[in-house]
Amino acid sequence: TPTATILSNRGCRAQCTFCGVRSFNGKGVRHRTISAVIDELEILQNQFGIKHFMWLDDDLLKDEKRAVLLFNEMVSRKLSLTWDATNGIIAYSCTNEVIHAAVESGCIAVNIGMESGNESMLRRIRKPGTLEKFNETAQVLRRYEQIYSNVLLLIGLPDESMNMIMDTMEVAREMDMDWYRISPLQPLPNTPIYDEMI
Repeated sequence: TPTATILSNRGCRAQCTFCGVRSFNGKGVRHRTISAVIDELEILQNQFGIKHFMWLDDDLLKDEKRAVLLFNEMVSRKLSLTWDATNGIIAYSCTNEVIHAAVESGCIAVNIGMESGNESMLRRIRKPGTLEKFNETAQVLRRYEQIYSNVLLLIGLPDESMNMIMDTMEVAREMDMDWYRISPLQPLPNTPIYDEMI
C-alpha cells in the first residue's frame, strides 16, 4: 500500500520526564490550519496515489474539538485514506466522540502511551494519565474492532521495583488491548530522567 507521513501539529502538552520532544520542539503545541492539513492529504492521495498515512504528531488529539473537526473534514472531502497514530496518542483525549470521528475518517491503528501501571511511578515520570483513565480509554477502543489498539510500556524506570512492573502487567491485562510493546527505558540526553539518573 502506498504510504506517507503527515504532521498536523508540533509539540506536546505532556511533560513526561523520559521524553525528548520538548527538547527539540519546545514547550506547548502549535497547530497547522485544518484546511492546510486536508489540502496536503488531498495532494498525497490524488497526485501521489497514497492510500494510507501515519500521523507524526506527538499530541494529535491535543485539542479534542479541533481533532473532531479535522476528522470530519476528511470525511466531508471524501478522502479514501486509512491512517494510524502509531507515534502515540494521549489517553486522556480518547473520548468516544473523538474515537468515533477518527474511525469514520479512516483510523485503523493507535498507540496509547501508558508506560507504567503503577500510580506512584506515573506521577514520578509526570505521565498525563491515571489508571482509571487508561481503563476508560481501553473501554472506548474496544468498541471499535477496526482499530488495532496497542499500548506502549516502559520497564527499568528509576527505582522501579518488580512489584511495580507487575502492576504494569496487571493493568495491561485489564485493558485487554490488541498488543503491548514493552521497551526498556533508554535515558535520552536533555531529559529530566537522564539528568536524574546521571
